[in-house]
Amino acid sequence: MEITYYPVLFVDVAGSVLMILFSFLCLKKALNLRGQDNENVILSYLVWVCYGLAIFAVSRSAGHILKQALIINDYFEIWNEIRPFSGSVNTFAFILVGSITIFFRQIWKIYIQVVDDKKELEITHSKLISLNQNLEQRVAERTEKLRKEAEQRTLLEKQMAQAEKLAATGELSAGVAHEINNPLGIILGYNQLLLRSENDQQKYEDLKTIEKHVKHCKVIVEDLLSFSRSSKPRKKLYNIHEILDDVVGFVKSHTAFNNTDIIKSYSNDIPEICIDAEKIKQVFINLIMNANHAMNFSGNLYIKTLFEDEKIRIDLEDTGEGIDKDNLSRIFDPFFTTKPTGKGTGLGLSVSYGIVKNHGGDITVASVKNSGTTFSIYLPADNTCIIGDQNE
Repeated sequence: MEITYYPVLFVDVAGSVLMILFSFLCLKKALNLRGQDNENVILSYLVWVCYGLAIFAVSRSAGHILKQALIINDYFEIWNEIRPFSGSVNTFAFILVGSITIFFRQIWKIYIQVVDDKKELEITHSKLISLNQNLEQRVAERTEKLRKEAEQRTLLEKQMAQAEKLAATGELSAGVAHEINNPLGIILGYNQLLLRSENDQQKYEDLKTIEKHVKHCKVIVEDLLSFSRSSKPRKKLYNIHEILDDVVGFVKSHTAFNNTDIIKSYSNDIPEICIDAEKIKQVFINLIMNANHAMNFSGNLYIKTLFEDEKIRIDLEDTGEGIDKDNLSRIFDPFFTTKPTGKGTGLGLSVSYGIVKNHGGDITVASVKNSGTTFSIYLPADNTCIIGDQNE
């Protein structure tokens, strides 16, 4: 039985063509994948392997096709001469694929090192960013701290200047008050004797005018004496709300408060504190009377209490005409007043300032012209009274 050669020819040629086709399809796919991620070393290696296999496929398939063509045409001897060259090309293609694999191994090591270095750089970069942010934050915090220290220092200098001013004025006031008080008492006494025996109506009215102004002078002298006293307050434990209620009840009985609404807003967490009740009442009365006068005896006065930073804060906020900006820095100065002549001595706020300071506290003011004024009193939340300072 004769076996035909054509099936072998068909399989060899068709297989060669398909080998070339599949190798180039693989190469195309590898190129597409690498195009999506150019930095991926694995895909780069795959591309180079596909190049090598494609060269091998072309070389081997071309050799097989040439072989079959020469055998069919009875040129077998020519094929025997070409055959070693075809094998050499195939061998070269395999060497190329092997070389790519060996080369890739070295590249892979370098790639892993690069990836590790990249990760370390990213971590270092993140740390640098964090340090930079922390540095900026620390610089900002330090700057803010320095600013506050420059302010907590400016305020201290002002307070020291105010204290020195009050001390000097107090010494002067004490001397003047003592020198004037006795003559005023004598004048008032003789004036009252004359009033008892005077029947002439006009002279009687003149004596009453003298009495009125002498009494006003005595009030000023008493303020001077109160201002000059430097004795420590005699303290007991008190609820500041009870003190405020007593003061509000007292001033509300005054006809000048008929058109003034006093709105109280007390915090529930205010502890009892050691204070001289009579002196603190004097402060509140003075501030409330000033607020009523600033509102022209008609408006709203808000009294609020807060507990913050281990201090009790009492705010007295009115809806009056406010204080001129130029006068804000002078309102605690002795004898400074914005009231008309005969309406104020200019000692009320100075005395109040001294009382609060003697309690270890502070008093501040904030005001906007035509928008009202707020006085804030800060008293230390101290509930441990010194026995020697308590009233018996």
